[in-house]
Amino acid sequence: MMRLVRWLAVFAAMCVAFSVQTAEAKRLKAAVGFPKGNAVNQAVEGFADYVEEHSDLRVRVFSMSLLSLKETAPGLRDGIADIGFVLTAYFPAEYAETNLVANLSMLATSGERKPSPGMAMAGAMSEYVFNCAECQTEYKVQKQVYLGSGASPSYMMLCNKPLRTIADLKGKRYRSGAANFSRWSEHFGGVAVSLPANDVYEAMGQGVVDCNMMSATELSNLSLFDVTKYIVPAIPGGVFAGVATTNVNLETWRDLSVEERQVMLKGAPRANSIVISRYHALANENLTTAAEKGIEVIAAPADVLAASDDFVNRDLDQVGREFTTAYGLDGVKAKIARFTGLLEKWKKLTEGLENDPEALAEVYWKEIYSKIDPKTYGM
Repeated sequence: MMRLVRWLAVFAAMCVAFSVQTAEAKRLKAAVGFPKGNAVNQAVEGFADYVEEHSDLRVRVFSMSLLSLKETAPGLRDGIADIGFVLTAYFPAEYAETNLVANLSMLATSGERKPSPGMAMAGAMSEYVFNCAECQTEYKVQKQVYLGSGASPSYMMLCNKPLRTIADLKGKRYRSGAANFSRWSEHFGGVAVSLPANDVYEAMGQGVVDCNMMSATELSNLSLFDVTKYIVPAIPGGVFAGVATTNVNLETWRDLSVEERQVMLKGAPRANSIVISRYHALANENLTTAAEKGIEVIAAPADVLAASDDFVNRDLDQVGREFTTAYGLDGVKAKIARFTGLLEKWKKLTEGLENDPEALAEVYWKEIYSKIDPKTYGM
């Protein structure tokens, strides 16, 4: 009987200790402006799982419930969330230094073309921003700590009219989501049309636009299979890179222990690799499905590719002027040159990793995150 009493006493003490430990565990809120099942949501959930597995932190992921995509940056700044998926492109002035290099994304698909330019772009973005004092300052002003970037698959032409020659590009109406894509279409004699993504289906179906410049992921995400008859994968090129996948509120970060910050630094490249790899896989799957549905996939001829590359190189000066004049950035030419070199480096580092997110995360860790000191970064 006494043995049973002692055992019960020990068990009760263990339960109390566990309850105290659980009560003391830091609970963090992560905001994602995408629904469950989306690659971004899966990436942030993977980040949360990694953090919970390797620390006493507890992370709850809120999908499209705590903050919308446009609300995430200010909400993270104000402490409504502790972790957030931030689209820097939504805030051109607040994140001008980051957006400068994000606007160079067409370099990712010019020159030597790789199967997954988003992997190279994300690596170059992350390495650049982590080591850019001006970039770090703008995140600090927004009370955030940057933990790396993701990027979309290559942008392509999803059309209801065929584009087979340079002459075919002229006179078409192109839905554009960014200034560089608008300049591309106008350079080739087209008309740039600005439309929200959710209006693209109706616009293509009614002939308001001839082509939509987006990645192949949107064929399923926006149901564009129904209104697309032709796809030209190689143009206009570029990726969407104005992304900070798992930014952390500054006060939250500084309240963490060194060990907890290190866990987050180890989890972040995994999150980036998940979102990039899953978008890449979905884009390829959608291109296969498109062919099965009778949508013609057109290989752009060599002269179109060369003309597009020429535009991209010439447009670097325009990007520089825009960010110097509109946002008052200094040393823009040197920054563009530095990023261009990083992007070429990352094209080589990510080669052959298109279907291996674990290997991609390891490369990101080795080349970037392992060199960040959790004792001082963000402090």
